[in-house]
Amino acid sequence: MSYDIHITRADHWTESTEIPISLDELKAIFSAKNDFEYSNTFAIPGPFQMSINGDFFICKVDNVMVPFRYSNGRLTVSEAGEGNVIDKMKEIAAELNAKVQGDEGELY
Repeated sequence: MSYDIHITRADHWTESTEIPISLDELKAIFSAKNDFEYSNTFAIPGPFQMSINGDFFICKVDNVMVPFRYSNGRLTVSEAGEGNVIDKMKEIAAELNAKVQGDEGELY
């Protein structure tokens, strides 16, 4: 099971639909960023390639493609780890007047 980190406006990420970030708002913000690309699928490389449908804003961080997935009024990154991905999430959250929160409710 992966550990997710979320960008949300809600007090707790599980309540993101109550104070949602809209997809249109995200598309407008990310369209001005050269380091992000929107896609409605994300392909996972490997011996058995898999594609996931959804709304993704994909960014290259430390030579790794990182999908920021939009759903239920929030952005989520799985297995974000520490460092540069978290820093990128904080940057985006600040622009959205939102916060970065882990699965257990901790703030970054």
